[in-house]
Amino acid sequence: MADNFWSSKDLEPKRQFRFIVSLQPGEEGTELRFAAKTADRPTYTIGETEHRFFNHTFYYPGRMNWNTVGMTLVDAITPGSTDVLYKYLADIGIQQPRDFTTATRTTITKQSAVNALGDVKIRELGTSGENTTVIIGEWSLINAFITEVNFGSHSYDSDEMVEISLTMRYDWAQYEAIPGGRRLQ
Repeated sequence: MADNFWSSKDLEPKRQFRFIVSLQPGEEGTELRFAAKTADRPTYTIGETEHRFFNHTFYYPGRMNWNTVGMTLVDAITPGSTDVLYKYLADIGIQQPRDFTTATRTTITKQSAVNALGDVKIRELGTSGENTTVIIGEWSLINAFITEVNFGSHSYDSDEMVEISLTMRYDWAQYEAIPGGRRLQ
């Protein structure tokens, strides 16, 4: 199979630019799937434990941790990614501390942070036999919540789009390969 890869018309590698992120903070209908410019795929790290015995050192696998995922979004005017991500703060329990009651009324919980973000999916795209764009793989970030947002910057020296970078933490990731592909909805 490796010998035929470059000469076969039937084999197609995954491409970095063929993806959609489904990110839905807040209420239904505010999905930001059009806005993703970059998205890291999930990564994990397996720790190690060292055991010394006389003049020898042996290593054993330790705990497995899923690492954070970073994304860069383009800030559109309508619906604005800034608006949606700023509203996320209120949805998870952050209130402006205008007075004692407001400052102490709510607090962030994992449930509020996960519910406010909704399901996070990184969908890999390919083409079907009819040359139609289809989902060929899907990463789901389980219990994801945002840990960092950088709303970007403005500059009179640039005509680039405003970008927002964010970092998400999650408990684990699931990957589903979709042989033959599934149509986009």
